[in-house]
Order: sequence, then C-alpha cells, then structure tokens
Amino acid sequence: MILVLDSSPLITLARISSLSVLRQLADHIVIPEAVYAESVSLAAGRPGSSEIAQADWITHRTVTNQAQVERLHTRVGLGEAEAIVLTQEIGVDAIVVLDDATARRLAEHEGCRVVGLLGLLVVAKQRGLLSGVRPLLDAMRSSGFFVSDDLSSIILKQVGEE
Repeated sequence: MILVLDSSPLITLARISSLSVLRQLADHIVIPEAVYAESVSLAAGRPGSSEIAQADWITHRTVTNQAQVERLHTRVGLGEAEAIVLTQEIGVDAIVVLDDATARRLAEHEGCRVVGLLGLLVVAKQRGLLSGVRPLLDAMRSSGFFVSDDLSSIILKQVGEE
C-alpha cells in the first residue's frame, strides 16, 4: 500500500511524535512537492517540520499533470490538489490521506481511494500497531487538531476504547 499525504495529517503526526505510525502502515509514504513545501520549507522552525524533513523514508515527488492540479486547485488548496493528482498518477495501490471534507469529496469524485487521519489510526489499532487510539487522539487535540466530541466518541467506540 502507498499512502499519499496532504499537509494536515502529516504535520499533526509529526507534532505528536507519531510519524512512525505511517511507516508501519504502508509500504511507501509519498508527498507532493507542495505538501513538502507547506510542511517543511515554508514551516521551518514550526513544530513537526524538522521531524518531517528528517524522515528519509518519506518520498516527495513532483506531480506531472499540472493542468489537473490547476483545475482542482480552484476548489481546494494546492497541497490537497497535488495529493489528489499524485494519487491518480501512482494508480491503484495509492490511497490519499486528506482531512478536509471538501478535499475528501473531490478526491472521491476523482476516483481516488481516500482516508482521513483518524481512519488511519483506526486501521493501525485494528492491525495491532497501536495499543490505543485515545492517547494519540488526545495529543492531536492538544496540538490544535480539531476533532469534535461526537467524532471522538465514534472513533473510540469503533476501536473499543469508549
């Protein structure tokens, strides 16, 4: 499995020192250049940026179909648009990780397999890669990642931590 990430899930995991979850879940982690710029180059000195830069197992790639990126960028951010197009370019083994609802709907409409960061945590718990989701969820919320109480309850119930 190949995961293509947008900035938000990547930065959130880096901020809570949990990038390793990605490495355990997938064969390859790929980010488009716009996401690398948002999370490392333009974010120098911010929490998580150095962790992402030092993760040599995260590959960053240039998206080939810039016309498609421009078309999607009219509806979502540049990083999200590039992540969607890069997922399409990689093909059937790729899953795009997006948290923005509009970007997720657009990616699904474009034929991509989509998961959010919380969905990744659920999969990690189901595979026995995490002993618990609650500590990560709490850390994410403390670092500024918004999760409603209702969604938090649903996720924790889904993984048997209610």
